[in-house]
Amino acid sequence: MSGIAGVWNLDGPALESPLGGGPPLIFDGRLDNRDELLAQLHSRALSPSSSDSTLVLEAFRRWDAECLCRLNGEFALAIFDSDRQQLILARDPVGCRPLYYWTNGKTFVFGSEIKTVLAHPDVPSRPNDDLIADYFVRGGLSYEDFGETFFQDIHAVLPGQRLTVASGSATSTRFWDFDPESVVSFESYSDYAERLRELLFQAVRRRLRTVHPVGVAVSGGLDSSIVLCIADQLQKDGATIASLLPISLTASGDSSTADNRLLTLLESTTQRRIERLPFGPPGDAADLGSAAWHSESPRFDDGWCAQRPMFTWARANGATTLLSGNWSDQFSFVTGYLSDLFTIFKWREIAAHLHEYGRWFVDADPRYFRARFRRELLFNLTSPRLRHRVRPFVGTSRIANRDQLIPAGVAARIERRRPAVARPRCRSAHARDIYQAVRSKAHRLQFEADGKLAASCGGDWTTPFLDRDVIAYLMAVPGEIQNRGGIPRALLREAMRGIVPDVILQRRWRNEDETLRGRELAYLSNARTLDAAHIMGFLQQPFRVERETLDFIGLEFWSRVFFSDRLTALQQSPHGAGEAMDKADPTPTNQDELERQKLPYSPPKLTVHGDLRTITAAKQSDRTEAGQPKTFSSGMP
Repeated sequence: MSGIAGVWNLDGPALESPLGGGPPLIFDGRLDNRDELLAQLHSRALSPSSSDSTLVLEAFRRWDAECLCRLNGEFALAIFDSDRQQLILARDPVGCRPLYYWTNGKTFVFGSEIKTVLAHPDVPSRPNDDLIADYFVRGGLSYEDFGETFFQDIHAVLPGQRLTVASGSATSTRFWDFDPESVVSFESYSDYAERLRELLFQAVRRRLRTVHPVGVAVSGGLDSSIVLCIADQLQKDGATIASLLPISLTASGDSSTADNRLLTLLESTTQRRIERLPFGPPGDAADLGSAAWHSESPRFDDGWCAQRPMFTWARANGATTLLSGNWSDQFSFVTGYLSDLFTIFKWREIAAHLHEYGRWFVDADPRYFRARFRRELLFNLTSPRLRHRVRPFVGTSRIANRDQLIPAGVAARIERRRPAVARPRCRSAHARDIYQAVRSKAHRLQFEADGKLAASCGGDWTTPFLDRDVIAYLMAVPGEIQNRGGIPRALLREAMRGIVPDVILQRRWRNEDETLRGRELAYLSNARTLDAAHIMGFLQQPFRVERETLDFIGLEFWSRVFFSDRLTALQQSPHGAGEAMDKADPTPTNQDELERQKLPYSPPKLTVHGDLRTITAAKQSDRTEAGQPKTFSSGMP
C-alpha cells in the first residue's frame, strides 16, 4: 500500500492544473476490470500496459465523477478538477484501502494514514472519546457508520462513497453499493456451485496481477487451502506469472498434529513447499507500541504480534502482496436465513440445521446456536425503531466490572443521542446479515487496521473473500442453499470439490483456546500498569493488567505513542510499566537492543509541491501492480 495524501487551502487562490487544464490524480490501489475499461474508453493514449492510474484518469476525462461507479477493485484516490475547483476523494466499495480527511472550513487535509493528516500543523491531535466509549464499554459497536475514527474530527471516507470538496464545503455521495434485494436463481445446486467457483477463481486471479512473488498464508483450514489451491491451479494454467510463496505459522513442530498433516497433504497436492514459521512471541512494549502506531487503533491485537513473522518473511523474499483466506466466515456462513425459514413455517428444517451445526462445530456448546437463533429471530422480526428503544434495557457491557474501571463521564457517552442512518430494503434476513457485515463500522475499522499493519512491513494484505463480486453473489444466493442440509458453507465446499483435497473440504471447526490461553498468560505474567490510559482519563486509576483489563493494553500503548506530550508524568519503560520521568531508562548494552528500542514514532515529512502538498509517511512503491513504473498524473512524486 503506497498511500496518498495532500492539503488544499480552501481560502487560497484558484489552483491551476499541472496538466494544462486536465484533472490531477493521485491513485493507490488495484483495478480489477482493466480490460473492460480499455474496451469502453477506446483511447489512443491507452494500451494494455498502461498503469491503473492512467486508466482512471482517462475514465474521469470521459465520464467525469460518474466514472467511479465503473471502477472495480481495491483503491483510494484523489482527483482535483481545476475547472470546477473541486477535490474528489473516493474509496472502493468494500473499503480495503483506507482514506482519511480533516477540515476546519479553511484547510482540507487528507491521507491514507491518520498520521499523515496529523502531520499538518493545523490539525489537533485529540482522542475521539465517543468512539472509545463505544468500543470499550458497549457490548459492540453500533452498525451506523459516519466515518468516525479514534481521533476527534478526523474522518474516514466511507467505502463506496465519494467526498466532493468545493467552496469550503464537503459533500458525501454514494457512488456504488451492494443490492440486498437482488436474487440469484439457478435450476440446479451444481449451477450455484459452478458460479461460485468461477467468481473465486476470478477473485484470486485479480490479486495475482503482479510481477513480484506473492505470499500465500496457509493454515491447513478450509479458507486458506482454497486460496492456495486456486492460486496453484491458475499458475499451472498460465493465468498468472506471479510466483507463489506459501507460508504457514505453526504452534508446534510436531508433524503428527492435524494442522501439520493437512499442510503436508497440501504440499503433496500442489507440489509446493510450504514454509513453516513459528508464531511471533506475545508483544513486548516495543511491539505493542509499534502495533498501535501503525494500526492507529487502540484495540489490543495480539494476532498481529503472532502473524508478523509471516509478513516479514514474505517481504524479505520479494513478495509485495500477502494473500489470505480471511473474512470467509463472515460472508459465507451467516445464520439469518433461519429466520427466513421461520417466516415460511419450515420449522422442521430449522431444527435439522441447528442439529447439523453441532456435528461441524465439535467443541461448541450445543445450546449456543439455539440461543443465537432466538436472538436473531427477535432481531429480524422487530423494527429498527423498536430495537433502538429497548437497546438500553438489554444492552450489555464488554467490561464486566465497568463501574470500577471506567470513569462515569466516559461510560455515559454510550447513552448519547445518535443520528439515524437510512437502512436499505433487504429481500431477506440472510441478505441483511451479509450487507450489515460488509457495511458495519466494526468491520470497516478492522479492514483499515489490517491494511495499515501489513503496509508497515512493506506489503499489501488482500483476500479474495473481500472481492466485491464474491460478496454480492453470496448476498444474492439464499442462505439455505449456501448451507444445504445444515452443513455450514456447503456451497463453498461443493464449489471447491476437485480443487481442494476432500479431507480438507470435510474439516470441522475445533477450538484453539489452548493456544490463545497460553498467549494470554504471557501478557498477564508481564508486570504492566495501565498508566497512560488513566492519565488520558479513560480509566479511573492506573490498574495493573489482569484478565478483565487485558483489552485495555491496546488503549494504553495507543495513548502513549499518539499523546506522549500529555503524559508528562509517565516515561516509557522498556518493560512496558509506567515510570516517573526522572528515572532514566538503562542504556542498551548492545546494538540489537538499541535497535529494538527505536520506536517508529517520528512525525512524517511534509513536502510542498506548489499549492498541493504530499505527506510521505512510509516508503512509496515505484511500480504499478502490472509492473510498470508508477506515474502520478498530478505530477506529484
